[in-house]
Amino acid sequence: MTMSNSHNPVMNRMLPATIEKAQAEYDAQFESIVSAQKMTVGGTAIKIVGLFALLLTGALVAWNVDEVKGLMIPAVFVALGLALWISFSKKVRPGAVMAYAVVEGVFIGTISYFFEQAYSGIVMNAVLGTLTTAGAMFTAYSMGWVKVTSRFTKVMTFALIGYAGFALVNLLVGMFTSSAGIYSTEFAWIAGLVGVGLAAFTLNLDFEDISQGAAQGLPREYEWKAAFGLLVTMVWLYLEILRLLAIFNRD
Repeated sequence: MTMSNSHNPVMNRMLPATIEKAQAEYDAQFESIVSAQKMTVGGTAIKIVGLFALLLTGALVAWNVDEVKGLMIPAVFVALGLALWISFSKKVRPGAVMAYAVVEGVFIGTISYFFEQAYSGIVMNAVLGTLTTAGAMFTAYSMGWVKVTSRFTKVMTFALIGYAGFALVNLLVGMFTSSAGIYSTEFAWIAGLVGVGLAAFTLNLDFEDISQGAAQGLPREYEWKAAFGLLVTMVWLYLEILRLLAIFNRD
C-alpha cells in the first residue's frame, strides 16, 4: 500500500521524514527486545547463583534428615540420567537443570556427611579449597594467563576422555578386588591430584563457553546450559578435593 501525496506541498516534504523517524523508532524498539532475549554473562551468573542455591538446599536437607540420606544411591542415578538428558537434548530444559541441582545436592549432602563423620572438619576444608581453586582459575582466565585456544580445548578433551577411561577401569578393578582401586594404594594422592587438576582447568572451558555464548548473542535460554556446565564442573572439583583431603588424612 502506498500513501497518497498531500495537496499541501509542505506536508509532502514532512511525510517522508515522519515515516522515516517512526520506522527508526520501531527498529530501535525491536532491537532492544531482541537484545533482551540474548544470552549475557550477567544473566548466566544469576542462573548460576540460583542453581547453587538449589544445590545447597538439597545438600542441607540430606545432611540433616536421615531418611533422605537413604536416597544417596538413587540420587546418583537420577542425577546421571538428568545430566545426560540435558547434555544431549536439542532443546534447552530449565526444569531438568533445576531438578538436577536439587538431586545432586542430595548426593553431595549425604556423601559430605559421611566424610565428615570419618574426618572431622574435612567438609569445610573441601568447600574452602573448591572456592579458592575456582577463584584462582577465574582470575587466571580473566587476566589472560590461561588462554582457551583450539589447542587447549583439544588437549583438555583428550585428557578428560583419558581420565574417564581410567575412572571406569579403576571402578571395575575396585569391584573385583573389593577395594578402591588405585585409591587404596600408595599412589592414591597422585591420582587425586590429577583429578583435582583436570577439574580445575575444565573450569576455563566453562568460562569460555559463557563468554563466547554472550559474545555471539546466543538465545537467552542457553544461559541455562552454560550455568549447568559450570555447576557440573564445580561439583566434580569439590568431590575430587574431598577425596584428596581424605587420602591425606588417611595417611
